[in-house]
Amino acid sequence: QVMVVGPTDVGKSTLCRLLLSWAVRVGRRPTLVELDVGQSGVSVPGTVSALCIERPADIEEGFSVQAPLVYHFGSTTPGTNIKLYNKLTSCLAEVFSQRCEVNRRASVGGCVINTCGWVKGAGYQALVHCASAFEVDVVLVLDQERLYNELKRDLPHFVKVVLLPKSGGVVERSKECRREARDEKIREYFYGFRGVSFFPHAFDVRFSDVRIYKIGAPSIPDSCLPLGMSQDDTQLKLVPVTPGRDLAHHVLSVSCGGEEGGAEAGGGKAAGGGILDSPVCGFIVVTAVDTQNQVMTVLSPAPRPLPRHVLLIMDIRFIDLK
Repeated sequence: QVMVVGPTDVGKSTLCRLLLSWAVRVGRRPTLVELDVGQSGVSVPGTVSALCIERPADIEEGFSVQAPLVYHFGSTTPGTNIKLYNKLTSCLAEVFSQRCEVNRRASVGGCVINTCGWVKGAGYQALVHCASAFEVDVVLVLDQERLYNELKRDLPHFVKVVLLPKSGGVVERSKECRREARDEKIREYFYGFRGVSFFPHAFDVRFSDVRIYKIGAPSIPDSCLPLGMSQDDTQLKLVPVTPGRDLAHHVLSVSCGGEEGGAEAGGGKAAGGGILDSPVCGFIVVTAVDTQNQVMTVLSPAPRPLPRHVLLIMDIRFIDLK
């Protein structure tokens, strides 16, 4: 298990792609674990995912994305809900471990973990948590000696920590460039990429046919919390969302999780456990909301009806200009 870490714009994704392509060429079937919620190479932004790699990456399009395992996070920065981020990391690690137990090729192939560029404070603790959850053997640190020294100090002695220079040809991306890249990734999900066109469907969905949730309740002062409850508990809470005009242009994950008792009433952690731990089966974008007729128009990669009725809202918006 190899984990690639470093600050933003040092070539982490490029190094992961090189390592995975090389592994495939020597007959392995490695797994890419994508933990960069801002610039995912597997799914839309705001998700963490795992993908079995069976052929080298295409120069322009990257890896063939077939049947990835994707979990909803809902934001482009782990800091918006670090407890959820760590929980999803543990979920991916558990699934990968279970797969290795029943699939020898997956076990021999190992995994390459791509991380986000947040390497201080809670971001650093998330890296340590990831290394522990996946039981990594090697950590490749790009272009930051301080991070290398900290990981060398805090990780078990049997984990090999290697300091590497920044990847050649890497350029620093502006916030605008990153935002455009995220929009393009969502556009590709619905419309396809170079030479491969998709034709998404637009249809109406009644409010009464779906349940929309946001993961994580707004933070409130500790003095206002029930006795024995901490702020951390609210980060994993399912909060029902009432459809309104402000829902327009939001990306929604279609969860494979079912309804749980108490979730609609805003039940606590346990109520949403099944939904939090469940992967998503796809994404839709709300293009219009008609509160008078209680319907919303959605852009979907598949025709109606929606395969599941539990939807998870993202902080990410996408305005379809095609």
